[in-house]
Amino acid sequence: MKRRRVALRIAATLLIAGLAASELSGPAALAAPAPVTLRAIASPEQPTVGSHIRYELEVLAPPGVEILVAQPSERIGDLDIVDFGSTEPKAAGGGRGDTVSFLRWWTLVAWNTGAHTVASPEISYRLPGGELQAVTPVETTITVASLLEQAKDASDIRDIKPPTAIPIDWRPYYAIAAAVALLVALVLLLRWLAKRRRHIADIAPPRPPHVIALGALDALRARRLVEKGAIKEYYSALTDIVRAYLEGRYRVRAPEMTTEEFLVASSRDGRLGADHRRLLGHFLGESDLVKFARHLPSTDDSERAYVAARRFVEETREKPKENEREAG
Repeated sequence: MKRRRVALRIAATLLIAGLAASELSGPAALAAPAPVTLRAIASPEQPTVGSHIRYELEVLAPPGVEILVAQPSERIGDLDIVDFGSTEPKAAGGGRGDTVSFLRWWTLVAWNTGAHTVASPEISYRLPGGELQAVTPVETTITVASLLEQAKDASDIRDIKPPTAIPIDWRPYYAIAAAVALLVALVLLLRWLAKRRRHIADIAPPRPPHVIALGALDALRARRLVEKGAIKEYYSALTDIVRAYLEGRYRVRAPEMTTEEFLVASSRDGRLGADHRRLLGHFLGESDLVKFARHLPSTDDSERAYVAARRFVEETREKPKENEREAG
């Protein structure tokens, strides 16, 4: 209905213009009206696919003629309509008023290349007192060019690039790698410190035999075995301390020798003096009686045995001069 009203408004305008012209020129002006003329123009001359094409249709008619222009709904030929409009009627032919013209225009889009033949929309006219008659449409050829033909290398057609992958966030991996590296460094440091401590312990000079023996005698006394009645255990521990001292001090397998074997061996090589051999023989002999003959010494005897063992260690200890002489 809206399009119908547009056509009627244009026709009424043309009719009014015709009547005004008839008053100026008289009855002879309507006696022999000129035919309706159509002019079609398309621009640009060589559009491309998807670009806008302006199609203009100019209608020229004598005054007093009613003109009806049909409005296509979606397409003109095989071109899509994206916009349309019209201009007001005006006098043509040098302004003498013998011809009236108006312009209808459409914005078109072509989606295929090549030549497109566009026929003007249906137009009808009616002379005063006459019947409605159709105007022969005019055809216009619109050649749509390809964008590829305008390219420098039309054969260089590439496929669409695939979607770009989401970049990986490496920061968590960097943090994990740093933590692992720190842990490895810590483990290596702890191993190095432990190895260094072992190395220092290896190169540290061993404690002298008399220091070990005196410490063992102090620990034995702190156990208070005599007060507890463990006489045999007391003498056995006391003997082991003295024999371990002899092994460390004189490099002999004293724990594996009997008392007589050790005393004979020490008297031959002069390791012990006569007094020290007698002291050691008395001490070891009494200890053998307790361990093997079930001899039960008194508390005083146990104390004398302890004093004898300590005296023997202290008197036979390695002197600093001996160390220097052996080193030299």
